[in-house]
Amino acid sequence: MIKNRQKMRSTDRILVLEKVNTEDKSSTGLVDVRLFKGENILHAVQHPEYSTWTLKYEHGILPKPLKQTFTSFQALYTYTENYFKRRNARIAKVID
Repeated sequence: MIKNRQKMRSTDRILVLEKVNTEDKSSTGLVDVRLFKGENILHAVQHPEYSTWTLKYEHGILPKPLKQTFTSFQALYTYTENYFKRRNARIAKVID
């Protein structure tokens, strides 16, 4: 669930990630480590013609499980949150 449920209006939102356990370096799986350093950014983008949401990296190719289309930002957020939780990471904040 999105914390601090303020009204978001942007069609391009940045999902900021952070590691949950910094000691365990092997559990990040397919997560681009540049996401934790700020060198790469994960965007949630709404496509206005269909009102659907997708994810994209600023640099590089998105892992296959994240190459999906979602009907709402909440659905995208929930799926992405669960995906990164299994990889020892979490969504720290959403920048509108």
